[in-house]
Amino acid sequence: MHRLSYLRIKNFRACKNVSLPLEGYTPLVGQNNTGKSSILQALNWVLKPAALSINDFHDPGQPVEVVACIDGITTEVLGRIPGEKHRKAITPYCRDGRLWIRVSATGTAAKTLSKEVWDIEQCPENGEPEHWRDYPTGLPQAVSSLLPEPLLVQAMHDIGEDLGKAKAGTTIKNLLDEIMGPLLEAHAELNTALDTIRHLLTSDGDHRSDHLQQFDTDASGALEHFFPGLALDLDLQVVDIKEFFKAGDLHVTDKTTGDRRRFDQMGTGAQRAIQMALIRYLSETRRGEGVSPSRRLLLIDEPELYLHPQGVRRLRQALAKLAQAGFQVVFSTHSPLMLSRDNATDTVIVSKSADEGVTARKPLRQAVNEAIQGAESQSRALFELSNLAEIYFAERVVLCEGKTDRRLLPLAYERLYGQAPELDHIAFVSLGSCADLPKALPVLAAMGIRACAVADLDFAYTHARKGGLLGRDAEDIADARRILARLKPVHGFKLNGNGLPQTDKQSGWMAADVWACFAADEEGKANAESSHDALKQASVWAWPQGCIEQVTGVDDKGEDAIIEQEKRLRDMSAAEIEQQMPIFSACFDWIRNL
Repeated sequence: MHRLSYLRIKNFRACKNVSLPLEGYTPLVGQNNTGKSSILQALNWVLKPAALSINDFHDPGQPVEVVACIDGITTEVLGRIPGEKHRKAITPYCRDGRLWIRVSATGTAAKTLSKEVWDIEQCPENGEPEHWRDYPTGLPQAVSSLLPEPLLVQAMHDIGEDLGKAKAGTTIKNLLDEIMGPLLEAHAELNTALDTIRHLLTSDGDHRSDHLQQFDTDASGALEHFFPGLALDLDLQVVDIKEFFKAGDLHVTDKTTGDRRRFDQMGTGAQRAIQMALIRYLSETRRGEGVSPSRRLLLIDEPELYLHPQGVRRLRQALAKLAQAGFQVVFSTHSPLMLSRDNATDTVIVSKSADEGVTARKPLRQAVNEAIQGAESQSRALFELSNLAEIYFAERVVLCEGKTDRRLLPLAYERLYGQAPELDHIAFVSLGSCADLPKALPVLAAMGIRACAVADLDFAYTHARKGGLLGRDAEDIADARRILARLKPVHGFKLNGNGLPQTDKQSGWMAADVWACFAADEEGKANAESSHDALKQASVWAWPQGCIEQVTGVDDKGEDAIIEQEKRLRDMSAAEIEQQMPIFSACFDWIRNL
């Protein structure tokens, strides 16, 4: 299915020069005032150019420019475009199913607008075009057939104006137009009835009413006495069936009280809920429709506003259905509930800085392809990271090996600093397995997310080596094997064939216990500290004591042990934690300074 696959925005509001990929379903996330709404407006403008205001120019001395790529234009899609001249106009500009367009404006007057298509003979095979030419005759209509005027649903800035009535240009009007399309087709016979009335009442009707013809004759005769040579006729205009819907209002009835009010008289929350309900209804009506050359762009700014969490999830599902039923959906959001494992991979993080203006980071799917070689490893990383919606809403992400670190670290942070880590834009997330850390870190780095990891000490001697974070044959790993071999007969634990700890449930020795024993040995402690320092350079904090339980002083693992540690931390003051568990402060200082 064809779609807008790429967008570049120059000099539009805070978008100095920003580009981003687009899929059939693309969430935009980021802090407030980072430019998400401006990106949606630019998407709307490139397909529906209109005169800009001076405030739309980041630099009034430079033009605004929006470049878009349309991908997936197959021969079959071209064949569905109505009008042979329109198909002939667009076909020469489609190469390998791709078409590039550009809209620019040098000033606020409409005459400064220009619409261009790539000069396909001078443009390279790949990358953004450098050469452009004006739209030839017929191309605007062909592009509009492929990508009609976008349906833009803005945030609740002006409820009464945008949502109140079904007048041209409003959200409700656009939604009702989309929803009523199948209804108008189903009741085409009404237009036949209106044609009959039109022939009776209009001045040029084939069967004009005798009474109206008599009026025309008598009135013209009366006028002849005052202004000879003039004639009158009464022309009664009859609207088509679509005009009836344009003139209608949407009403809401309270089933409990029987109170019936117009849509714009409802509260803000009810209005937004009804608006999103219409979008959900639209997704249901569009399933199973016939093929069409059109794929309409649905742009929504903060769709989750005023909705209950369950309503947010239902809306997310509705938008996903629309993306499969002829719409391309792009929306901005502040809610993790609007992200799922299916769409998180294509989510674009939007940020802003004083120097660069608005920037868009690489989505997860693209970052994985760039950072990891091998399809199986890519699939695993995509699966693991796409479950972590928190990574899209934080400035620093801390990957934790398991749920113990995931639950205790945020609590210790809050006790030490007096506020939850998310208020400092830090997210602690559990990846599930330390084996995934070496792959996850470069992916997050490719996405432009500042990330680090917290792991048990055994990671420094196992997966850190396999993942290339530390050398397999480094001196410290050889020393560690030697120290473990020395400690083995003294404590009675077992080692694997590679000289590293083995879990032995019969003797009660877990691998974590062996590493704690290793870290308690004077020589082992020095080795652990050395490996700990080396891993910090690779953005991984390995507990030099062995694991977090050694820090909190709890020997057991499991849910009961976690609850016990949580209670202990809640009962301690910041000063007590600092005195008894200073390693927490050292860890958090390292994280905050990354």
